[in-house]
Amino acid sequence: MRIVFFDIDSLRPDHLGCYGYGRPTSPAIDAIAAQGMRFDRYYCADSPCMPSRHGWITGRFGINNGVVTHGGPASKLHILEQRYGGPDERNQLVQRKLRQHGFDTICFSNFPTRHCATWFGLGWSEFHSPNLKTGSETADEVNEAVLRWIAANRGRDDFFLYINYWDPHRVYEAPRDGYDRMAAHPPAVDWPDGEAIRGHQDIDGWFTASHLFPGDRPSPTPNMPDAIRNTDDLNHMVTGYDAEIRYTDHHVQQVLDALGDLNDTAVIISADHGEAMGEHGIYGDHVCADECIHRIPLVIKWPGVTPPGSTCGDLLYNVDLSATLIELAGGEVPEYFDGRSFAEGLATGQCRQHDYLVWGHGLYTLQRAVRTPDHLMIRTYDDFGYRFEPVALYDMGNDPYQTRNLADDEPEILHRMDHYLSEWLHEQRVKPYAIPDPMEVVWQERQTP
Repeated sequence: MRIVFFDIDSLRPDHLGCYGYGRPTSPAIDAIAAQGMRFDRYYCADSPCMPSRHGWITGRFGINNGVVTHGGPASKLHILEQRYGGPDERNQLVQRKLRQHGFDTICFSNFPTRHCATWFGLGWSEFHSPNLKTGSETADEVNEAVLRWIAANRGRDDFFLYINYWDPHRVYEAPRDGYDRMAAHPPAVDWPDGEAIRGHQDIDGWFTASHLFPGDRPSPTPNMPDAIRNTDDLNHMVTGYDAEIRYTDHHVQQVLDALGDLNDTAVIISADHGEAMGEHGIYGDHVCADECIHRIPLVIKWPGVTPPGSTCGDLLYNVDLSATLIELAGGEVPEYFDGRSFAEGLATGQCRQHDYLVWGHGLYTLQRAVRTPDHLMIRTYDDFGYRFEPVALYDMGNDPYQTRNLADDEPEILHRMDHYLSEWLHEQRVKPYAIPDPMEVVWQERQTP
């Protein structure tokens, strides 16, 4: 059996056709969703890139694997090692666990070089860095290496092929003809509207409406405006983002076509994190623990398991996918994994593993959030100069863009959400593999003059 995992940077699910988006951004991804299962409430346990992907390879939350940011002590993976033989089996990496159960694991990614993420590059049967770029490589450049590998390995079976595309991450620089084709389709977003954009003009900080690029530099690409001053500017930027998704989707299809008959091939499509499109006045980046940053797509087509066109609405983490893959490969989930396998639910869409989720962001803001089916609470420990209140509560069914803080209006709900956060923190602190909270390490660093 072959397993192919497309990991697409900064991909919002609500900009994909299979999640209801009104522009043709993702025909290849949509076709896979029609053949498999779409997950509607799937979240990264930590954001952004470095914490999210370390969560996936370790099956552990950032509070337990030590990675909650990019750079510095809180970006170094905490892993128990054997003197000889690599990671202790209690915290084995997912790429090695799959190898232990008969799958060659092949990775195409420049991610370890971009973030000095040494552990991410270890344990694969084959590791391919497509070129010497560190995040600006295009899907075309990635596929040059991937398609060459597929052509050289025709007839090969029992492999896990991981492909990482960068393109939807800012800066949006898809080929201009692709931008023009996307611009021919009417805008498919109705928020933020003009009033909301006007209210964002005096928000300071990187990636805000008036400061879209650091140093207030002009846009380096015709696919993005210099600033977000009105809905025309918003549609300009959104079209740039959508064009990137369509460009990436085209390259997903190239790989699927090269693989040939997919009847015995599992296909997984997901992301490391999402992208803000005006939420809290942030445009085109990922600086906080908002819903739009942590909610990511997950599409799984698993032959003989996932019913065509099925969905799952249960709350799940990306660390749960790690455990699920190991179980599907015939292995046992390592003892020191936080993730819980939802393999049994792939046949029915009943994947309930959590009553609530807790996630964190530690690169720009320092925040932890609690998500229940109906509400999102965010506690901010460092706002990084943005306009985040110390505690915020949102009714996500009625306020998906988090525009109204209900913390003062709903004290009982706030108390319950705070209890969930305290309960979760306690659960982490008493685990046998607990370490000092790396988010506190980042906070203490920031207090040093």
